[in-house]
Amino acid sequence: MINNSLILFILILTTYILCDPIELSEIIIREHTPIGHLLVTLNTTTTKLRNSYRFVSNNHREIQRYFSLNSSTGELRIAIDIDREIICTHRRIQCKFLLKIFELFNEKLYHIPILIEDINDHRPIFPYKTSPIELHISENSPPYQSKLFIQQAYDQDQLDNQKQLKYQLKNFEKNFPFILEINDDLSNRLALVLIQLLDRETIDSYNCTLYVTDTGGHEEKLHMKIIIDDVNDQSPIFDSETYSIELSENTSINTTILRVHAYDADIGLNGQITYDFTDASKQFNNIFSINNETGLIRLRSSLDYEQRSSYIFYIEARDSGKEVRSSQTLINITILDENDCYPIITFRFLSELNYNSTNDVIEISETYPIDKFFIQILVTDQDSLLNGQVNLWYEILDEYNPAKNHSFNLYQIDNSTYFLNRTKPFDYEYQQKYYLKFFAQDLNPKKPLQTIKYLTINILDENDNIPQFLHSFYHLSVYENNQINTILTKIEAYDSDNGNNGRLKYEILTNETLLPFDIDSDTGFLRCLEIFDREKRSYYHFEIIVRDYGYPISLSNKIPIEIDIKDINDNKPRSVYDRQLRLHFLNDSLHKV
Repeated sequence: MINNSLILFILILTTYILCDPIELSEIIIREHTPIGHLLVTLNTTTTKLRNSYRFVSNNHREIQRYFSLNSSTGELRIAIDIDREIICTHRRIQCKFLLKIFELFNEKLYHIPILIEDINDHRPIFPYKTSPIELHISENSPPYQSKLFIQQAYDQDQLDNQKQLKYQLKNFEKNFPFILEINDDLSNRLALVLIQLLDRETIDSYNCTLYVTDTGGHEEKLHMKIIIDDVNDQSPIFDSETYSIELSENTSINTTILRVHAYDADIGLNGQITYDFTDASKQFNNIFSINNETGLIRLRSSLDYEQRSSYIFYIEARDSGKEVRSSQTLINITILDENDCYPIITFRFLSELNYNSTNDVIEISETYPIDKFFIQILVTDQDSLLNGQVNLWYEILDEYNPAKNHSFNLYQIDNSTYFLNRTKPFDYEYQQKYYLKFFAQDLNPKKPLQTIKYLTINILDENDNIPQFLHSFYHLSVYENNQINTILTKIEAYDSDNGNNGRLKYEILTNETLLPFDIDSDTGFLRCLEIFDREKRSYYHFEIIVRDYGYPISLSNKIPIEIDIKDINDNKPRSVYDRQLRLHFLNDSLHKV
């Protein structure tokens, strides 16, 4: 069985399609008209037609719910509160729609235009979720060319009301650098126009309030904070143009010695500072290091006042902006001396002297002049002030005769230069070697440092002594008929000089061609070279000369030698010649006569 409602629907639809609509006059409904208010009565007769009036099914369903329709009388009334801003969300100019009602029994279709009349029941609303809102503008924005656009207020009432919104800027500081601009076109666009130069470092934000009022006196306000965006127009500035400190040379490695600090009035990356050595000062980053973020400067390696007493370099502060800005400061570090250097003793000699620097030994001739300095002594100390001032003195080490006056004289020329000479000549034969001990001590009053250096002086022998005989002369006797090469005596001489200067050789000095004697040149043994015959020669006289081997000058001495030949009974008696005898006898006879 076919449903009755379905049959009725088909019937109404068929009639609706086939009949012409009855156009009624537009009904104007003021929003928020009381519920139950009668709008129109379609049944003008007294006859009630039950279930005769119905909304056409293709009508605006979302609109129908605001109205009630009496199906018998055709009375159209307001069913629920009508709010134009809810019903006509997208209809900004007019809120209109068409109601269609069908009378079944008379087969009539009514078209009823409905106009919702707006009343000013809403205050304007700015389309921002929060208040205050933040607007940003760069601090280098040019005046009268830079604008901050603001979304206009929205009034849910119809457009006519929207056009009549009034805006006013209030609650701003003195010298507020903006004015409000309202375009007169349909956009009703709002803007804050910059009218003077900005400086974020002076004022970084501005506050103001924008008021909007509709024709009904409804007011709304929008708090605004205008933030000046930083541009990198400020260079870092150090707290001081020069940082000067004093630092002990004994400062430990990794000690924090200084902190530099710079301020940049910019913000963000434009004000974010890093520190480093300038390119010209990077030569010192093996001595010092700097923390790029904190500006802490640390000692990286040991200091030595004696090598360098001060350091001067530059530190650069750089911001992190796209266009980097920087500045520099001077670092002046004075190294304070500590008494950490021992005095240094240096010997200097004339080139004519033989000096062995390995073991500090000098050779000096015993004839060296007494009025001539033979050694220059330099004392230095790389420390400063009293730590670098030095006294020098010496001692003579003589294990044989420590109390002996060695006749040295030390002259001071200036604070660091001394000369040493003799007050009397050297004498090799008196002393061949001297040991000198030099002391150098700084003047630090608390903990002086002392250096000791030894000098050995070897006296060189000169051939200044003539050989000397042990006896002043030799008178020898030798018997005749001696043996050949018999040693007659030993001639002895000595020479106080050393080496070749004291080495001797002996010679016989005579004018005779054949002298029957010989002397050993080295030992001085005097020998006979033949057998003597007293009856032929009973006496010899000559000289012995002794010479040293000195060079280029050889010294000599001589001594007389006398040799007597003693007789021995080596001849038999024999007769004289006859003539002699006869003469003797003759003479004797004559004498007797």
